[in-house]
Amino acid sequence: MAEKTSASNIGAVRSSARRRLAVATAWDWLPPETIDVVVATYRYESLEVGVVKPGLVRITSTSGSTAEVTQVVLREGPRTRLVFTPMLVDNGKDPEASVRGELAYQSKNAADEWERDTPFDLRSVGAGESVRLKLGSAELLQLYKCVGALYEHVGNGGLQSGTKRLLPVDVGADVSQILDAIAAIGKNDEVKRVLGWMTKQDPAQLAEALQEAEPEVSSQIVVAAGLARLRGFIAEASAELDSADEKRWQEIIERNVWVIGQIFSHPLVLVKREAYLGGKSIRNTGGNTADFLLRNQMTGDALIVEMKTPATKLTTDGQYRNNAYPPSKELAGAVQQVLQDHHTLRQSYRSLVSDTDPEFRVFKPKLLLIIGNLARENDADRVRSFELFRTSMPDVDVITFDELVQKAKLLLGLFEGSQ
Repeated sequence: MAEKTSASNIGAVRSSARRRLAVATAWDWLPPETIDVVVATYRYESLEVGVVKPGLVRITSTSGSTAEVTQVVLREGPRTRLVFTPMLVDNGKDPEASVRGELAYQSKNAADEWERDTPFDLRSVGAGESVRLKLGSAELLQLYKCVGALYEHVGNGGLQSGTKRLLPVDVGADVSQILDAIAAIGKNDEVKRVLGWMTKQDPAQLAEALQEAEPEVSSQIVVAAGLARLRGFIAEASAELDSADEKRWQEIIERNVWVIGQIFSHPLVLVKREAYLGGKSIRNTGGNTADFLLRNQMTGDALIVEMKTPATKLTTDGQYRNNAYPPSKELAGAVQQVLQDHHTLRQSYRSLVSDTDPEFRVFKPKLLLIIGNLARENDADRVRSFELFRTSMPDVDVITFDELVQKAKLLLGLFEGSQ
């Protein structure tokens, strides 16, 4: 049944509803490239046979310049009903005139199915005769909302090829109701479009809407986001465990700085990628640059991160003696590099930060080196030699790329186990 909304308060409804997540007036269709959720208060007929109402509103292109739209039921009785059938058109002569439609009576046949009545030929109307079609105020408002929304829809994205599916939900529906309606469809695409739309909204308004929703909604979104982030990192990083592209790995870590936080017991914030630490001469040459500079979110203490690649060797090709393998030249050099970073930062700190509000501090900076792939050290003696070497250094934490991925997998297991 159409919502009883007077024409005088449409603006008020539109104004207040826009402050809620995915809630607006009758057919406030969001841009087609973002989400297929539509707020609707009118009755409609689903073109998909067997769908229990409410179902999906469909916009299906029939040519390069036309598209059919789901019929809108304006009036319905036990055996008859009045429907409006919209059509979108690409009107070259008048681009703003992008919607046309047809009003038609339908009646049920013996099989209890709706059939279109035989059209009445208006040319048969004689002198002094007329044909009247009376629309009630609610029916006319419903028609107005539908047509207005279609104009807005075309204005936002124009005509698109294929079928566009839109999910009507009631005005006043909160986030949990919208998500329940999406879940009832059982289609992953709808959820993806909801998430895509959410990323384009004002964060403060989203936070307010989620705060007003049931607590389970917010917690489910947080858990889902955490799982997606973990799975995404694991998939992307696992595919690069044989890579020798250091820049590629820097990009992965920059997007997933949280994974470095799993190595330590405190929250970290990225200060700068390829951070200058000081050390230039008066000729503006030399100087040290770390791959990443992070800070403890609570204390501000710095963390210097240097990265190599999973393809970097951890041990030498040959034994030294007694089944002992020295660290590779690359590993030993990388350890010396991060130690030099630390030395330079301490010397240059005062010239790098503001005295009143430093972006980071150097109480006792931590040093992290991400290098190599333990799976490539396919020898127990090599693994033991590497482990003894890295644990002998109190000032530098060394972790391999596959260990980093494994930490993420363990965290994912904890998340999934809690569900």
